[in-house]
Amino acid sequence: MHIATRITLIALLLGSTTLVTGPVEACGEVMYRMGSALRYQSFISRHPAQILLYGESAEAQAKTMDRDAFRQRLEAAGHRTYVAKNAEELAQLIAERPYDIVIVGANDLDVVRGALHSVQHSPSLIPVLKRDDDSLHKQYPVALVADSGLQRALKTIERTMQARGT
Repeated sequence: MHIATRITLIALLLGSTTLVTGPVEACGEVMYRMGSALRYQSFISRHPAQILLYGESAEAQAKTMDRDAFRQRLEAAGHRTYVAKNAEELAQLIAERPYDIVIVGANDLDVVRGALHSVQHSPSLIPVLKRDDDSLHKQYPVALVADSGLQRALKTIERTMQARGT
């Protein structure tokens, strides 16, 4: 057989096998179609928020991790975070700019509500509650549980921003 005939025969054989075979699904494609794909570990917010964290307790309770790591994860998700450690810093930060969300420990709710009373652009208040605090859970249906983890905090922030329409 001549070399040109061999090349033509091989090309026809390869061409016919690609026409005969059906579509091939990549590994994991079925899970994507069903909506149950593996979760991505990196969370990027579709609704970035201006978040004010009041007191160290609010940050530490949102996930039992240090304050800086919690802020870094919020900022890595696309949010801008600001921290007020006392009532004076809270009043100063609220006067400087509007916030979308204020995350506060349950013990400091009255202080934050008082400071937000005079604000024109009212942020959403997300308290950090203890798991067994049923009375506050009824009063604040959108809240973080102290030991729920960062993924839960990010989802709660995302849902809050969707509800705000931003």
